[in-house]
Amino acid sequence: MSLISFKDWSASRKAAIAASVTYALLLTGPGVYTPFFPLWLVERGFDARDMGLLLAIPMLMRVASAPFTWIGDGALGPRRTFLFMACCAAFGYAGLVFAEGFGAVAVSLAVAFLFSSAATPLLDAIVLSGVSRHGHKYGQIRQWGSLAWLVSGLAAGLLLKHLPITTVPPILAILAALTVFAGLALPDDRGRGHRMVRSQSLEGTAPPLLLMAVFVTGISCIQGAHAFLYSFGTMIWQNQGFSSFQIAELWAIGVVVETSVFLFGSNIAGALGPYRLILFGGLAGVLRWTLLGFAPSHGLAVAALQVMHGFTFACVHLATMGWIARFTRRPSARQGLVASAIGMGLTIGTVLAGQLYQLFSAHGYFAMAFIAALGIGLVMLASVFEARNQPQSPASGG
Repeated sequence: MSLISFKDWSASRKAAIAASVTYALLLTGPGVYTPFFPLWLVERGFDARDMGLLLAIPMLMRVASAPFTWIGDGALGPRRTFLFMACCAAFGYAGLVFAEGFGAVAVSLAVAFLFSSAATPLLDAIVLSGVSRHGHKYGQIRQWGSLAWLVSGLAAGLLLKHLPITTVPPILAILAALTVFAGLALPDDRGRGHRMVRSQSLEGTAPPLLLMAVFVTGISCIQGAHAFLYSFGTMIWQNQGFSSFQIAELWAIGVVVETSVFLFGSNIAGALGPYRLILFGGLAGVLRWTLLGFAPSHGLAVAALQVMHGFTFACVHLATMGWIARFTRRPSARQGLVASAIGMGLTIGTVLAGQLYQLFSAHGYFAMAFIAALGIGLVMLASVFEARNQPQSPASGG
């Protein structure tokens, strides 16, 4: 059986298309934010320390957003909860257009990412519901988000060759507003809310608390190790002489491989199981961060390391979604908890990245390699725990 792939893919194509379009628009904002928002902060005069703090806010909001995702398991339903969160996020991005000074930027970022961070796991929960109810394939839907991330980054790179970097916040606000309109096409879950609450509270499976804690902590370390790249990768490449469009191309390379993993990786993921796939992605991360720590400046070398993003992020993300999909009780809440744990890892990594960049520049990647290795150890510990407690959990995939 595929990791998160079930039969009858065409049972509800309309829902799959709506989810694909919504994923695409939801991730266009990050496609612009990740490579170019740090440059906007530089243009506004923030130093590396302040940048580290500001760039940590989105990660911290992923942690704080968990209670909002729990609303999706209630009578309101995941769709209407998602639409509310996406709408609030759009107002937060709009606030960046008018923000002046550290405090105003921090508040606007907090509002934007508190609600957008809640929207993402809610959409994941909607899609995973389609996996089990309609036979959708998670990777085939999620790939459109990665493709949109790629196209938006390239388009922004071209656009910013002709427009000032100050246009980044308005672009983010417009993309967030479009996400709300796309979400209106998601399947209407009204009338199912109370039944969902009862079935998810009294039926289905859930992982033991210790297993959940160890697993998500390990995942947060492996994914959190990307924080240095997300925060200062663009600045390092810019200092090495790469143009804005070349930087966008470097980000795009990773997304192309990431998209390929989502599109074609389900069968491989199903064969390996979540734990082996996470081990593969984690080891790729250790290698990637170690090599980036030597500050390679040749375009082909950096591009080759960006190819590994498909392994260090996409393989781990796909395996994590597969691991979560095996447990059916309160799915929105579990999605939120996992997203919050990853957010905590990215928050700590981003705050640490600001200090590391000030002290060691690109050599700060070495610390990320250590964090990824720690995450591998924790996930492998979780696999041992699950194997020894098989009666309390569904069949292990790895």
